Amino acid sequence: MHGKIVPALSVLSLFGILFMVNYTTPMKAGVLGVLVFFTMIFILLFGIMVGLIKILQKILKGNKKQGGTSSNKTYLYAIVMAFGPIMLLIIRTFSAISIMTVAFVIIFVVLGCFLLYKRA
Repeated sequence: MHGKIVPALSVLSLFGILFMVNYTTPMKAGVLGVLVFFTMIFILLFGIMVGLIKILQKILKGNKKQGGTSSNKTYLYAIVMAFGPIMLLIIRTFSAISIMTVAFVIIFVVLGCFLLYKRA
């Protein structure tokens, strides 16, 4: 049951994003609509990151049954990595994106994952 909630929410958020992009404008949606839009993008990216991390774990782990990260740690890593593209979208609304901006976002995500690795 727990493993089916994240993909279901990701699919629902994808349909919500497609609906908002096709039927509303930021002016019609208002501030709350823009917040909901960014939240749905985050939920979609979170689901994608969880899937990618689990696939990467299976590839790297191979047939070994020991070790590996817990599902809570997987979710924490996915939250940090899903926030990277959200940061790029937010930065894009205020200014142009340069190579330095992308590098800073990547550094932030790597540092966040490193902190999780050391603390969690």
